[in-house]
Amino acid sequence: MTTQLPPPPPVSIQAITPTQLASAGSRIGAALLDILLMIVTLFIGWLIWSIVLWKQSTSPAKKMLGMTVVDANTGAPATIKQMVMREVLGKWVVGSVAGIVTLASLVMLWATPRRQAVWDYIGTTVVVKR
Repeated sequence: MTTQLPPPPPVSIQAITPTQLASAGSRIGAALLDILLMIVTLFIGWLIWSIVLWKQSTSPAKKMLGMTVVDANTGAPATIKQMVMREVLGKWVVGSVAGIVTLASLVMLWATPRRQAVWDYIGTTVVVKR
């Protein structure tokens, strides 16, 4: 009879200090920079650039501003699946269909302890400074 060892406990995001989290202001700045980059690249350039950067757990503006997206439970870099959930489902679908979600997300950046917006909850992510 073999005894199974319990799985190791997950690495906690609590190890990330509040000073490592990207500030609400820098996150809003990144969102505005992403909008500017969308306009300048006629959206298609930004879209391709963005999809390429999802492998690095970031977006064009976050990359330029030194931010990255990590798993909210483990602190590991966000996976492609998490980035798609966060960016496509969270921001493009939910955020654009229901403008109130975007406004609520702005408030949530200051009101939640890990500075998470609605799309962060959808993708199970947090944004940190590199």
